[in-house]
Amino acid sequence: MKGKNKRNTLKPIMKKSMLAVLGLGIALPVAGSLPQIQAGAIGPTFEISRPVLNEGISWMSVSSTPSNSSSPWPSRVTAPITVEENNFITIDLSNHFPSDKFSFISAQSSNNDIASADVSQSQDHSKYTLVVVPFAKGMINIKLTAQYKASQDPNVQLETIEDNIELYISKKGDFNNDGYVDSADAVELLSYLRTRSFLSNRAINRADIDRNGTPELAKDMKAFMQGYIEGSLGAKNNSYVLTFKQVDDAPYAFNGKLNGTMQLGQTITGTFAQLDVDEDYAAPAKYQWYTATDVNGTDELAIEQPNSAQYTIQNADVGRYLILKITPVSNSSQSPEGKTIVIRGMQAMEGPPPPP
Repeated sequence: MKGKNKRNTLKPIMKKSMLAVLGLGIALPVAGSLPQIQAGAIGPTFEISRPVLNEGISWMSVSSTPSNSSSPWPSRVTAPITVEENNFITIDLSNHFPSDKFSFISAQSSNNDIASADVSQSQDHSKYTLVVVPFAKGMINIKLTAQYKASQDPNVQLETIEDNIELYISKKGDFNNDGYVDSADAVELLSYLRTRSFLSNRAINRADIDRNGTPELAKDMKAFMQGYIEGSLGAKNNSYVLTFKQVDDAPYAFNGKLNGTMQLGQTITGTFAQLDVDEDYAAPAKYQWYTATDVNGTDELAIEQPNSAQYTIQNADVGRYLILKITPVSNSSQSPEGKTIVIRGMQAMEGPPPPP
């Protein structure tokens, strides 16, 4: 269609008979299509539409609405999502980053034009709060950074850890997130409400036009049509839908040790402490044993054996140094691997002790 704006060729939303079946009782414009309204224009205020939802972040409440915030992880204490009156969000980090184990907690947004992210700290340094201020539609990554104390040893070296989460911001009514509120949104919204083909909290949140916490075919389609006709959706409205989402972060391994006597026939066991900031259930770590001619790993040779935290010293190992490399693994859907730690035996493996 040369010379024409394809965006202006609108999809028909639904016939009057379908509206009658749904009991909406709302008349459509001529030809059964909805003119475009830009969805991204922002006025003097930015309104956070409640509820704000969370998808998959185990340390955070599922919803900012108390009645809908019950956690799928009932044994865990979850931090509430609080929508403040000045249209910003606060989330208590005290349980996620307890002050006896973490310090120097900070937050960084990947795009401050969409939303800013900072951490406020109480005067006694006992409480940290994530503060998120949204400005526009889009998606940002929020990187939480903290210093982790792996043990109570006063001389222990602090480790820097990261926890990433995403925040999705969309204009209320812009279901397909293309920057417009029009018949295309109505068609996709209707299809989703009829089939519920994908049940992510992000989709649920965008489909909940009447903002009662539950997408429903008749109610939310009626709310969409009424909002469109009355001008409470689109550019004249500054209401935005927000959903936090988990990012699978790799776990961390600390305090690796080799336990046992470096002698022929003895079994050596590798141990370590694992931290998974996503609070997933830990998956079995990956272990690889090596021998070398010195403690620095010169002439390192891999030992062929099943993945195991234990190794029994063989005749060929005598006079060499034992090395273990451990890679922590998350049990999340993406199963990311953490940074491998290297544990070195500090003395050469010896032969059997002399007879008495």
